[in-house]
Amino acid sequence: MLLSGSAPGTGHVGEIILGDIVRRAGLDRFHCVAVASAKSCWCPDPSLSGLAVRGFTTDMLRAKRWGGGKWGAAGSAIHYRTGFQAELSKLTQAIVAEAKAAQVGQVFAVLDNAMMFALAHRVADRLGVPLVSLVWDPPEYLLRQAGFDRWSRAGLLQEFQRSLKASRYVAVVSETMQDAYARYTDAPIGILRHGLPMPDETAASDSCVDLPQDEWLIGFAGTLYAPDAWKALLKALDQADWQVAGRPVRLRVMTSSIILANRKPARIDYLGFRSTEEVQALLAGCHASYMPQPFVAHLRDLCRYSFPTKLSNYLVLGRPVFLHAPPEGALSAFFRSHPFGASATSLEPEGILQALEALLGNAEAYTAACASASRVAREQFSTPVFHAAVDALLATA
Repeated sequence: MLLSGSAPGTGHVGEIILGDIVRRAGLDRFHCVAVASAKSCWCPDPSLSGLAVRGFTTDMLRAKRWGGGKWGAAGSAIHYRTGFQAELSKLTQAIVAEAKAAQVGQVFAVLDNAMMFALAHRVADRLGVPLVSLVWDPPEYLLRQAGFDRWSRAGLLQEFQRSLKASRYVAVVSETMQDAYARYTDAPIGILRHGLPMPDETAASDSCVDLPQDEWLIGFAGTLYAPDAWKALLKALDQADWQVAGRPVRLRVMTSSIILANRKPARIDYLGFRSTEEVQALLAGCHASYMPQPFVAHLRDLCRYSFPTKLSNYLVLGRPVFLHAPPEGALSAFFRSHPFGASATSLEPEGILQALEALLGNAEAYTAACASASRVAREQFSTPVFHAAVDALLATA
């Protein structure tokens, strides 16, 4: 049984990765159960039309404010916990019945929401079957985003830890997660990051010849989770009059929403939302891609543990990546072991400009960075690496 907050599909990155996991292991091996909000919109994948999928809805994935004043938060915690336990009991019973009818022999749980933290170990225990778990984002971040008060967060974090402890194998997306979660479980903890088909190396190398010679193009695509880093980049480019290593800089931005705040004439092509195919083609025409991570304190755990899938989409193009992230973050740690371009670890303009100058200001260094990006893509984010990680996760029954 695949137990998660969303079913395999095409709606967002999580659905796509689950679809690729299912394809690797075989559709007939899975009975999928998704526990999501009634407002969630699932986008089925036509290529997975034979997959068994059952959906359950709940309104307990986000906290609800109950009353105000001095005791509002405590009242909300008590009110929520009472409702959560009743909903948890009902869902556990229904999912166990579903699993028994499907003759499930293993539970593969994606710990991606508050209810999943509590359901995973309960369902596996009631069924008496092995549990394996996958963690994409740190639970603290997910719970804060869902609006839970500190008392509810503490209880739900204990549920998360129980699911890890009950697991026979745990897959995570970053080495920092791997180290941090080892204290909660004796199970092996492996790295599972999405893998992509690698382009022909010669074709990728040849395409660099067609890059603009009169300006530097730096691309960004996807949701911008680090507005502080983005604003710092714009400030640094303003300070340099949008010139780096003797050429003007142009940003090519593909996202549904962005903040612009410049005090100098800027060079930004805002292209809005684009399809995956368009994004890859437009990024392939850039000298480098920009990967920002948040520096603000309340998103510290997201930066420290999460591993954005856009990095693999960037590196597969054979272009270096300009990483802009705190030094303690998961991506910064990965960069120190597997360099793939240049890195700035502060919001100060001087550090940002020095990193860009080091990447773009020397032809030999830039060529070496391209080669390094391609090598990291093959060694860390290729389809065979992804398949091997999926096999390790699902081979513990």
